[in-house]
Amino acid sequence: MFSRATSFKHDKEDALDDPNYGRLLPRASLESNPHPHDPEHSHSLSVSETHHPRRSTRSSRLRTLRNLSILLLALWGLGDLAYRISTTIRSHKPRSCNCGDTIAQALANNCKYDSIAAAWLPPACRDDDLIAQFERSGPNPDGSWGYYADVNKTRTLSLKEVSLLPNSGGHFFTTHQWHVVHCAYYWKKMYLAPKKGITIEQRYDNLMHINHCEMMFLKRDPLDKIVTEAGVSLHSDRIVIAGKHRHNQKGMGMGMVHNQHGNKHQHENEHAHEHHGDGNGESRDY
Repeated sequence: MFSRATSFKHDKEDALDDPNYGRLLPRASLESNPHPHDPEHSHSLSVSETHHPRRSTRSSRLRTLRNLSILLLALWGLGDLAYRISTTIRSHKPRSCNCGDTIAQALANNCKYDSIAAAWLPPACRDDDLIAQFERSGPNPDGSWGYYADVNKTRTLSLKEVSLLPNSGGHFFTTHQWHVVHCAYYWKKMYLAPKKGITIEQRYDNLMHINHCEMMFLKRDPLDKIVTEAGVSLHSDRIVIAGKHRHNQKGMGMGMVHNQHGNKHQHENEHAHEHHGDGNGESRDY
């Protein structure tokens, strides 16, 4: 028995002298891998731990959805940009205030007679509210204005007859007061135009007409005196410079009409006003 105890003691001392003593050898877990030495099962375990088909499919779908959303947003942005550019170009393109060569064409183009302008104008160039106010601002009891076939007022013209003057090429005659109020209302129209999106026709949208109106305000003619003669225009994309008639009367001069190309047409004969019933709509003052 002593010898067995001695042998155990020596075995223990030998084990303590072993450099691997105290190290824990790795053990395969039967719970995580019941077949630790089976290569086939080991490979399957590795794949199952690193590859998840469902998760991969979902990620792929999310990427596709994200890319599609980006593409749709880009297309929307491109379309919006194109629309804005197109709108800007259209808004800067000058709109015509011409109505045609005849009253029939003017009506077909949705034009109406504008008594402030003494012209037929399309909707884009009219301020119908202002026109209605102007037609109630005259000296007559009902607020209307007096229009006449000649300077001597031998025949009164209705507003309807005035509007039809392009058919005959005739002119109407009216008072100094009408001319002054016409100028004032055109200044109102020019002020309101940007707010209402209205186009001021070239015929009046120029410094020459403003200077002409300044001259009308400074004149000392009686308000009820017949000093203004005017035609009715169908073409308002031209500049008209009002002038005086010679018309065999002392101090009566001549006027000029500027078309949309800036050309001047001077009327030099003594009865020049007889040639302004073609839609030029030129006004003259005596």
